[in-house]
Amino acid sequence: MSEKNRTAPWVRVAIMLLATTSVALLSVRFTGSVLPEDPRTAMVFQNALLLIVLGSALLEHHYTKPADSVVNSLMGFLTLLTVYSVAPTGAWWAVSTYCILVFAISTACVAVSTNSNITGWRKWIATHTYRPSVVLGRARILFTVVFIAGLWFFYSIQEPVTIALVLFWGVFVAIWPLHVPEIITSWFDRRLPSAQILGEIVRIDSPNILRVALEGDATWSSEDPRVCVMPSGGSYWVQPLYSQFQDGRLLATGLVTALKAEHTQHVRNCILCPEDVSGGPPSADSITQALGGGENACMVGFVVEGSSIGAIRFEKLQQAECSDGMLVWAEVGEERVYYQIAAGETREESFSSDKHGYQVATAVQLGTLMTNEGFRKHEWLPTMNTPVFGSAPGCSVNASAVRDGDFILGTIPKSCIDVGGDFSAGFNYHTALLGVTGSGKTELAFDMIRHALDNGIRVVCIDLTAKYQDRLSDLKPVDLSINEATATDLGQKLFDVETGKFGAPDEKKALNKFASTLRDQIASTVGQFLGEKPESHLGLIRLEEISNTKATLWITELYMTCLLRYARENAGTCPPTLIVVEEAHTVMPEANTMGLGDYDSRGLVGKIAQIALQGRKYGVGLLILAQRTATVSKSVLTQCNTIISFTCYDDTSLGFLRNIYSPEHVDMIPDLPPLNAIAFGPWIRSDRPIVFEIPYDDDKDVDDRLGYLATEDQSEEAVAMIDPQDEN
Repeated sequence: MSEKNRTAPWVRVAIMLLATTSVALLSVRFTGSVLPEDPRTAMVFQNALLLIVLGSALLEHHYTKPADSVVNSLMGFLTLLTVYSVAPTGAWWAVSTYCILVFAISTACVAVSTNSNITGWRKWIATHTYRPSVVLGRARILFTVVFIAGLWFFYSIQEPVTIALVLFWGVFVAIWPLHVPEIITSWFDRRLPSAQILGEIVRIDSPNILRVALEGDATWSSEDPRVCVMPSGGSYWVQPLYSQFQDGRLLATGLVTALKAEHTQHVRNCILCPEDVSGGPPSADSITQALGGGENACMVGFVVEGSSIGAIRFEKLQQAECSDGMLVWAEVGEERVYYQIAAGETREESFSSDKHGYQVATAVQLGTLMTNEGFRKHEWLPTMNTPVFGSAPGCSVNASAVRDGDFILGTIPKSCIDVGGDFSAGFNYHTALLGVTGSGKTELAFDMIRHALDNGIRVVCIDLTAKYQDRLSDLKPVDLSINEATATDLGQKLFDVETGKFGAPDEKKALNKFASTLRDQIASTVGQFLGEKPESHLGLIRLEEISNTKATLWITELYMTCLLRYARENAGTCPPTLIVVEEAHTVMPEANTMGLGDYDSRGLVGKIAQIALQGRKYGVGLLILAQRTATVSKSVLTQCNTIISFTCYDDTSLGFLRNIYSPEHVDMIPDLPPLNAIAFGPWIRSDRPIVFEIPYDDDKDVDDRLGYLATEDQSEEAVAMIDPQDEN
C-alpha cells in the first residue's frame, strides 16, 4: 500500500489555516474588510468558503455521517436566509430546496437509526436515506452549491472577484482527490517508508478487541498477523478476525495478543505491516498459545454478550468449523475451562445501511479438567472478547478424564477425551438409558453388563426382547425364567379373577395358592443364583412369551421381591446385584398411560417402585432401558440418579429431562446424531451433563443402527404418533 493514503493531522490543520488566511486576504482585497458587512459578500466569503474549508480539512477528513449532513444542510439554509431579500427569487428557492431536501433526508436517517438492530419500516427508511444523505450532505458538495449560487446571484462572470474566488475554490477542492495532503505528509515523515501503515486505530474494546479503519487497498486476513502501535507507544502483534464496510470505509476487527513487536518507526495509533518489524511475524502456533489456546489448537471465535457461568456465547470466525457437542475451551483467569457447543444461530449487526452477518454459538460448561478425576465445574465465566479455541484440523485434544478400570461410555466429540466413570462403584444409585428405538441404548447396556460382570457384580436381566440370550451367549447366562406352562397357568388364573362373579373369592384363593407356590419356586431359584457359585454370574428372566400385562407385572414383582428379600436377609454376604430391565414401560409402567386402572395393578407398580427405593441399601442396583419416559413409572425414574439420554422426540420425555439437564442440553436431544448421547449422574466423572459419542463398531447390532436411522428419517411421524395422554 502507498504512503499517499495517510494524512498527518498537522497537515490538515496547516491547510485549514492557510486556506482561512487566503479567504481573509481575498475578502480584504475585494471588500476592504476581513468580515464583510454586506450580506451578499458575507455569504460568499465568510460563510460558503469558510464552511468548505472547515468541513473538508477538519470535520470530514475521513467520511461524512448522516448527522454531519443534518448540520451542513441547516447551516447552508441559514446562510441562504441572510440573502433572501436581495437574491433572485427563483434561483434562491432552487438552492434552498436542495438544502431543505438534504436536511429532511438526513434527519429521517438519524431519527430511525436508534440502534444497530432496527427492523421493519425503520430499516427500510435507513437503507434508502443513508447514501443520499452522506453524499448530498457532504460539506465539500453542499457548500460548493451554496458558493456557486452566491457567485451566480451577485457577481458577473467577468469580474475579477469572481475569477479569484473560482480559482481559490478550484485549487482547494482539487488538492484532496489529488492526494496533495498525503504527499506533503510523506515529505516530512520520511522515517515511514512506503507500504507500512495499513490503517488507523479507531477504538479498543476492553480487554483486547481492536477496531481499525483500513486505508485504501489494505488487506485483513486471519492468516496474516499485523502489528498495532498503541496510542501509548507500545507495539503488539494482532490476530485479524474479520472486516466489514461501514460508513464509507473498511472497518476491521482484530484481537491484540501479549506478543510484543519490535520496530523502529516513530508512529502511534496505527497498524503496520509485519515486514516492518524486526524478526518477522510469529508463527500461527505462537499467536495461538499467546492467546491461551495451547498446542494443536485453533481459534474458533471470541466471547460475546449474553454469556453466563453455565453457558457462554461466542461469535464464530468465518473460517472456523463447529458442530454440536464439539469441545472448545477458553481461559478464565489462569485456568482453562472446557465447554461443549450446544446450539448456534445467525445474527446480523447493522451499521447504518451496511450490515455485518455472523454466527453465534452457545457452549455449555464442562469445567476444568482434573487428570484422572474428570471435569469439575468452574465458578466463573470468561471476560468479554476472550478467545475461544478448538482442536486444530487433524488434531484432537488428548487428556485423561477417567481412571484405569472405569467404564468408558465413549469420547467427547472432536477430542480423544474418554467419558465414563466408576460404574461398578455407583451401580446401586440406579441408571436409566433413554432413547428411541435403534438409538444404541441396548448396545450400551450390553457393554455395561459385561463391565459389571468383570467387576464381580451379579447381573439379572429381565428381557422382553429375546435379544439378551443370543447377544450374551458367550457368557453362558443362567436361565432364571419360569417355564412357559407356569406362565400360561398364571395368566389364566389372573383372567379368572378378573372375570369371576361376586368378587371372585374362589378364583382369588386359587390365585393366592398358586402365587405362594410360585414365589417359593422363584425364591429358591434366586437363592441358588446369588448364594452359590453358579457357572455364570449372569442370569436371564425371559418374558417375551408372556402377553398378559398383569402377568408380566406379577412375575416381575415376584422376582424383584425375592431378590431384595435375599439381599436383605443375607446382608454382608450377598454379592452386589444389578437388575437390568429392558422395555421398562412393560414391567414398570406409568399406570395412567398403560390402562392399569384396577387397584391390584397399581399396587404391583407401587411395590416395584418401593423395591427400587430400598434396593440401594442392600447392594441392589437398577439399569432400566426405556423409549419414552411417559410410559415408565415416575416413581422408578426419579430414583435413577444417573440418566443417559440418546435421541428423544416426545415432549413428555424432554419435559422430564429438563429437570436433570440444562435447557441447552435438552434442546440438543432431538438433534443428536447417531451413537451420540448425554450423560449425567454420580458415577459419571463430570459435575455437569456431558455429550459423548460411541465409536462405531462393526460387531454391534446392525439392525439397531438401521432402526435408528429409520426413526431419525421419520421423526415427524414419530412425534405425530405420541400418545395424547402424554400431555397430561
